[in-house]
This record gives sequence, C-alpha cells and structure tokens, in this order.
Amino acid sequence: MIQSLLFDLDGTLLDSRDAVIDAVAHTAERYAPGHFSRQELLARFGESFDDFLAEVAGGAGLPDKREVIDGYFAFVREQHEQHVKLFPYVREGLEKLREAGYELAIVTNKQREFAVAGLELAGIDHLFAAVITVDDVSRGKPAAEPVQKALAELGRRPEQAMMIGDSRYDVLAAAGAGVTSVVLEWYGAEEWPHVVPDFRYADFQSFVADMLAVHIQGRSS
Repeated sequence: MIQSLLFDLDGTLLDSRDAVIDAVAHTAERYAPGHFSRQELLARFGESFDDFLAEVAGGAGLPDKREVIDGYFAFVREQHEQHVKLFPYVREGLEKLREAGYELAIVTNKQREFAVAGLELAGIDHLFAAVITVDDVSRGKPAAEPVQKALAELGRRPEQAMMIGDSRYDVLAAAGAGVTSVVLEWYGAEEWPHVVPDFRYADFQSFVADMLAVHIQGRSS
C-alpha cells in the first residue's frame, strides 16, 4: 500500500514553468546567445539545472560554469515571486492527503535555496516530511538517486512510495528507483514515446480524489 507521496515542485505543485523558462532563457542568451531556442528549453524543462547551465558555460566558452550559475541565481532572486504560484487545489489537496495519513515529500531538481523559499512563500512547507533537492545528491533526475534518497530518509521501500511529477525526468527517476510514477498534465496531455507513466491526471483534484478513495478502501479491507 502506498504510504509516501514524493512530489516534484516546478510544473507539478507550482505553476512556474514559464518563469523557470524565462530565467533559463535569460541566462542562456546572456552567456551563449543563439545557442538555445525557447522550444528546446521547453522540451528540456525538468532537467537538472546544473547539467544545463554547464552546457551554457560550454557554449559561452567558459571553462567554469560558476559564472553562469551565479548569473542565473541573481536573475531568479529578482524574479522569485513569479515562481511560487500554486496550481489550483494544491494546498487544499496536500492538506487532505496529509490528514488522510499519507506522508509527503519533495523531490526536485531545484537548488535547496529556491526550493525551500518557494515552499515557504507558498505556505506549504510545513506539510512535507522531507525535501530532497539537487544539492543533496550527486546526480539529479532522471537519475534514480533523488528518489532513492527520499526513500532512505523516510524509511520506505519502493513499493510504499509514489513519485508525482510533470516530465519524463520524473518518470525515469521513478522507474529507476522502482516506485510508481504519476504525471500531472497541467500544460496539456503529452505523448510518451520512450517512457510511460503508470498514471496520468489532468489536475490535482482528480489525483487527490483517487488517492483518498484508495486509502479509504485500504483501511476497510
């Protein structure tokens, strides 16, 4: 029976895709103009920032990605409030899931500074038993390591957890760790030619309704 729900942050709980893409596009155009189209950035949404910013540094001919990372961070700090808008029903849904007995955690490719600040500004930080960020692992999603670290921190086995995200990076990380994968298709249904999530939902309310129904059924059986 599923006991722990591991949530991605950007594009899953936070309606922040455009804000994140704007920040990445601004940074890429500043350091490596013309190397990355917005369409390519959209396709890579959910990828580890460290890996992508290293590519930007390479495109700019910089031997060290630190300058690019610092530039990205500076822009995000200026625009941070645009990154913390919750999708509809997320706060209410998370509260219902927690009240029902589910353990909640965050597994994100975002840096800890911005992940924690976003959760606090959105007013949902108190709902999570663990927050695993790209700063806590050697490799971000799609590697399984962030999901595995969350399982270890929560003391759960793979069959006791579910990874909820919005991109192939989340699904691949879930598959690698042996946990059930769920995709929230906030930005529209997608084709999944290479990796297929176990479950797909158009919104958070339908996901929560199913999880509450499963929980009630499990308690009565």
